[in-house]
Amino acid sequence: MINKAAVMQTLGCSPSQYPQILNDKFPHILEKIVKLWNSPDGESYLADLLQPNGRGGGRMDRDGFPERAWQEIFQLKVLHNKPRPKL
Repeated sequence: MINKAAVMQTLGCSPSQYPQILNDKFPHILEKIVKLWNSPDGESYLADLLQPNGRGGGRMDRDGFPERAWQEIFQLKVLHNKPRPKL
């Protein structure tokens, strides 16, 4: 179970920026994003999710993400690229 407050704190997002579709339909993806958020692999994971043939895209063995999930991932990538304090 994902702790919404912990996710928001890690991501540095407001309640309106919370990735609700990822939380509801793809919790394993959200958990991995949170896990990698402050690591060197965070940016590349988010970029890969947005690639048509990456983890989130139109591979032949699955349908890919619904539009709202794509939007949330993109917004997380934008948020991830913002400067933040070093840990």
